[in-house]
Amino acid sequence: MKKRANEIAYDYIKAKILDGTYRPAERLLEAKLSEDIGVSRNTVKKALLKLEQEQLIELTTNKGASIRSLDIDEVIQYMEIREELEAKIARRAAANISEEDTLELEKIFNTMKDLSRVHDYEEYSRNNRKFHNIIYAASGKPILTQYCMNIKTQLSRYQFKTMLVPQRSDNSLLEHNAILQSMKEHDADAAEKAIRVHMSNLLTTIIKYKNLVF
Repeated sequence: MKKRANEIAYDYIKAKILDGTYRPAERLLEAKLSEDIGVSRNTVKKALLKLEQEQLIELTTNKGASIRSLDIDEVIQYMEIREELEAKIARRAAANISEEDTLELEKIFNTMKDLSRVHDYEEYSRNNRKFHNIIYAASGKPILTQYCMNIKTQLSRYQFKTMLVPQRSDNSLLEHNAILQSMKEHDADAAEKAIRVHMSNLLTTIIKYKNLVF
């Protein structure tokens, strides 16, 4: 199905926020966006309103749009909340996940290993999202999952940069392998422990290397 103009504009701007092309506090000019994307300014306005609802940008009267920035304390709070949500999701997923889904998790994990070896962190991140999305779906907890996804959207631009930290990709693989094994064994306790270790290590990396991440 062909995308509508407002979806194209929304996807374009959001992608550039999350990959760091648009920097925190940077102003977004409607006329420039309209020209770059090839859509009307009214279409850009609608996309910006949607992005404001997701708390990725701020719209100010007479100043227009700017990229919303988070400080380290806000990131820590988001991560603390996310850890609790992820733990509940992981426990339920471990109990419910199908053999088909565990096979798909293993396939994605093997792809992540290959991508890490060649330092393709952008594609690694895409597969990372696919890995966790399978767990979210298997949990049967759509409300918890939606809250978790909202937080992940806020943190994506920071989390992506952690892959540039020395040894982070190796540690990330170890953490995902632990999650995978807990799912294959339907071990809820192990799943919760593995996801908490993953979240804790990620937060520790963000704090330790905040000059790189922010």
